[in-house]
Amino acid sequence: MKRTMGVVASVTVLATLAVSGCGTSTGNKNQNTSSSGAGNTANQATTNTSSSSSTGDKNKQITIGYMNWTEDVAATFLWKRLLEQKGYKVDLKQLSPGPVWEGLYGNQVNLFLDTWMPYADKHYMNKYGSHVNVLGRWYAGNTKEGFVVPDYMKNIKTVADLRTHAKEFGGKIVGISPGSIEMGQAKTAIQKYNLPYKLQSSSSAAMLTALKRAYDNKQPIVVTLWSPHWAFAKYHLHYIPDPKNVFGKPGVIETVATKTWSASHPTAISWLKNFHLSVKQLGTLEEDINNHPQDKMAGVDQWISKNKQLVDAWFK
Repeated sequence: MKRTMGVVASVTVLATLAVSGCGTSTGNKNQNTSSSGAGNTANQATTNTSSSSSTGDKNKQITIGYMNWTEDVAATFLWKRLLEQKGYKVDLKQLSPGPVWEGLYGNQVNLFLDTWMPYADKHYMNKYGSHVNVLGRWYAGNTKEGFVVPDYMKNIKTVADLRTHAKEFGGKIVGISPGSIEMGQAKTAIQKYNLPYKLQSSSSAAMLTALKRAYDNKQPIVVTLWSPHWAFAKYHLHYIPDPKNVFGKPGVIETVATKTWSASHPTAISWLKNFHLSVKQLGTLEEDINNHPQDKMAGVDQWISKNKQLVDAWFK
């Protein structure tokens, strides 16, 4: 997750949603939602999720709101594929946090798979919670944010260790985009813990590139990172404890659906309530998608083909 402080004006986004309706594509140039090619393999392998299944749900259309966070992209594109296999027409809308919740409130968005509770999204739930049904926690792990170092840096376990070994890290913490909430938290943490470091602004992609380069060469590096994230499945990493809770307490990820859509789609709601992923399962899904940057659905299909028994269980 990377929560940005700047939010697109809700009125503008809602007007766009109202004009585009629920049956159009997102127009995201990096998004390939075709069910051909690699998708055919998954469609054939996952027999229990074929589109020939009868659900009894009315008006088999859905608009899923999502943000460009690794776990949200993973869960959203996974369910796009699975619902399409059940005969649904799935429209994805990439939005900022505020507009997603405004969309749920106005029924322009039907489903959101990345609600961080009870802390990060508390404000939105307090404001819009009466208009949605909480379908439950689907990610077995906890959400977390903070300073992260590779496990090969065995002597770096605490903020005191970071302070003592600042020269080893070049006095630099590699961050992400300057407008993100994580960067604000990181700046506060540097002050609160009296760390002699400069916070380097970059982007999520640049931070991950720096992490890979350092990791491959076993070099010292400290980055701002969050869980869930595929980097924890690919690399051996650990958080530096945050005793003052500058980055906030751990939370959980839940799915929410509008009450209107839930009432007319009870079968799909039952599937979504059955949806559960372990830390490792989400990590491998994120990694498979990350390995197919030009075709997210190819990564989804690859993951489905390797996890058929798990996926089938959600539809029983």
